[in-house]
Amino acid sequence: MGRTLKPPLDLVLAWQTDAYPHGVRRDHTLLILATVFSAIAFIFVLVRLTARLGIQRNPGLDDLFIVPALISTIGMNVCIAYTSRHGFDRHVWDLTPQMAVDLRKFTFSISFLYIWGTGLTKISVLFFYRRLTGSLPMPFLYAVYASLFYVSAYLVTFTISLGLTCNPVYAYWKQVDFIWAAANATKFKCIDEGATLIATNAISITQDFLACTMPALLLWNLQVSKRQKIAMSALLGVSIFPCVAVILRFIYLYRAAYTTYDIPWEMFPSWIWTLIEANVGLLCASVPALRVFFKRTLQISFQRSRSEEKDSGPM
Repeated sequence: MGRTLKPPLDLVLAWQTDAYPHGVRRDHTLLILATVFSAIAFIFVLVRLTARLGIQRNPGLDDLFIVPALISTIGMNVCIAYTSRHGFDRHVWDLTPQMAVDLRKFTFSISFLYIWGTGLTKISVLFFYRRLTGSLPMPFLYAVYASLFYVSAYLVTFTISLGLTCNPVYAYWKQVDFIWAAANATKFKCIDEGATLIATNAISITQDFLACTMPALLLWNLQVSKRQKIAMSALLGVSIFPCVAVILRFIYLYRAAYTTYDIPWEMFPSWIWTLIEANVGLLCASVPALRVFFKRTLQISFQRSRSEEKDSGPM
C-alpha cells in the first residue's frame, strides 16, 4: 500500500471529473456481518465459560485466552461496522481529506485488533490441545509447544512492525492528507505497508493450517469409537473454513495493496473475509465446551420433565 497510497497528481485531478462515478455506495453487508458475528461470538464464549466455570468447574488457560480474543475480535467488528458506512462504502475520490485520515486511523486499529484477535484465538485452541495431555503422544505435545511459540512470536513481531510502519506513528494516517504530506515530506518516513500486510497474512495462513491439520493427524491414530471419530471429523471440517477464508482474504488484500489506488472500494471483499476468518475461528474454538453445556441443559430439562410427570401422576 506504500505505492497505492500515493496516486499521481494527474490521476487525482481526473478523479474529480465525470469520467469516474461519484456518489456510488456499497450495500450493508459488512455492517450486518459484523453485528451478527459479534452477537453470536459473545453468546458462544458466554456459554463456553458457563460450561467450564459453572458445570465442569475446570477452567484452563484456553478459557483465559479466549476472553481477550473475544474482546479484540468484537472491537475489530465494531471498527469494520463503523467504517463500512463512513469510508469503506465508497470510492477513494468520494472521500474528504478528513475522512481519509479517519479511515486510516480505523485501518490501523483494525490491523492491531485482527492480529491480536486471531492470534489469541489460536493460542486458546493450542492450550485446549494441551488440556488433552493425558492422551496425547509426546511428538504431538512438542508440536503444540512449538506452535505456541510460533504464534506468540507472530503476535509480538507484527505488533511491533505495525507500530513501526511509519515514523512518527501518526504519519500512518496523516500521510493520506496530501497537503500535510507535502508540507512535512522530510519529517516522516513510512515503509512498504503492503509488504507487511502480505507477510502477516502469509504467516496467518500457515498458522491456520497447522491448527487444522494437527488434530486431524491426531485423530488418524486415536483409539476412539466410530461415532466419536465422526463427530470430531465434522468439527474439523467446520474448522477448515477459517483456513479457506484467510486465503481469500490474502488474495483480495494483495489486489487492493498492489493493483489499485481505489483502496477503500477494493478492500470491501477483503473485510468480508476478515470478519469470517476471525469470527468463525473464535466460534470453532468454543464448540467443544458447548457440548458440555447442552448436554447438562438437556439432562436438567429431562429430569425436570420426569419430576413433573411423577407429581402429576394418578392420585
